[in-house]
Amino acid sequence: MIDDILYLNAPDIDQLDISPSDLRAVLRKAFQTYSSSELRIPSKQTVRAAPDRYFQTMAAVCTEPPFAAVKWVSVVGANSQRGLPNVNGLIILGDLETGLPVAVLDGNRVTVMRTAAMSALASEYLAAPTSTSLGFVGCGAQAYGHLAALRDALPGLEKILCFDRRAESAVALASHATALGTECQTTTDADDVLQCDVVVSSVPSVPGMQPFLDARKLKLGSLAIAIDMGRSWLPESLDAFSSYFVDDKVQAEDSDTRSKLAYCGPFNADLAELISGAVAGRNNGSDRILFIYPGFALADLAVASEVYTRARRKNVGTKMRR
Repeated sequence: MIDDILYLNAPDIDQLDISPSDLRAVLRKAFQTYSSSELRIPSKQTVRAAPDRYFQTMAAVCTEPPFAAVKWVSVVGANSQRGLPNVNGLIILGDLETGLPVAVLDGNRVTVMRTAAMSALASEYLAAPTSTSLGFVGCGAQAYGHLAALRDALPGLEKILCFDRRAESAVALASHATALGTECQTTTDADDVLQCDVVVSSVPSVPGMQPFLDARKLKLGSLAIAIDMGRSWLPESLDAFSSYFVDDKVQAEDSDTRSKLAYCGPFNADLAELISGAVAGRNNGSDRILFIYPGFALADLAVASEVYTRARRKNVGTKMRR
C-alpha cells in the first residue's frame, strides 16, 4: 500500500514533459477500453451560484488505466477582470482496486493537456489530410495547448493565424508560434481565421459576450473545434456544418450539458466511436465539420493517471501524509 498522497502542481506536471503524441496515445487507449466496457461515466454535476458562476464535479472510473478520478471545477466569468483564470480546479486520483486516494493534481494544467489532446485525437479523424493552416479565435491557455497538440497531430500545418479581442494576447501567441518555427500572423478580423483549414475557438464566458463567428463563412473542407462549447458561434449559422461530433454522446444528451452547448445534437459520432472504427470520420473533402464538446471526465482520468505514474517513477511532486 502506498502510504502517502502525491500532490502535483503545475510546475511539477510541466517538469514531466509529456509529449503530445504520448497524450494522444493515452487517450486513444482509454477511449478504446471505454468503448468495449460496460462501465458508463455519469454526466457532470453542476451547482450554479450565479449566472456567471458555477461549480462542477466530474467523476470517472476506468479499468485501463486502473484508476478512479474526480475533478472539482469552478467557472467564474468575472475572474478575467480580476486577473485570474475563469476556470479553476483540482483532480483527485484514486486506486481502482482499493479506492484509496493516491494523488491530487492541478486541474487547470491537466484540463489544458487533456482538452488539447482530445482535439488533436479528433483531428486525426476529422481534419482534411491536406490541412496546412490553423486559426485561433481566442488566444488564452487553451490556444497554447492546442498549438502544440495540433502541430504534432497534423504535421502539414505551415501557417498559424491568431485573433483575440485583446490584441496583446494574439501577439503573444503569434510570437510563441514563431519561436517554434511556424509562420504565424495576427489579425483584427475574426472572419480571416475562418479561412483556415482548422479553426479553434476558445472564447471565455464573460458577461455580455455575444456570438460573432459565422460558420457559413468557413472554408469548405474545414474543421472547427469549439472548445468554448460554441458560445462564440452564431446559432443560426450552425447548419452550415455537414457533420457534428462530440466527446461523448451520452453526456451530451444530459439536460444540463445540452443547455450549455450551442449545438446539442444530433451527433454523427463521439470519440469512442471514431477511435473504435464504429463510425467513420471525414468522408467528404468539402464537408465543414464541427467538433464541439464540454469536456469528458474519462480524458481527465487518463491524463491524470499518466501524469501520476510518471511522477512516481521520476520522484516528482510533494508527498503528503495520508
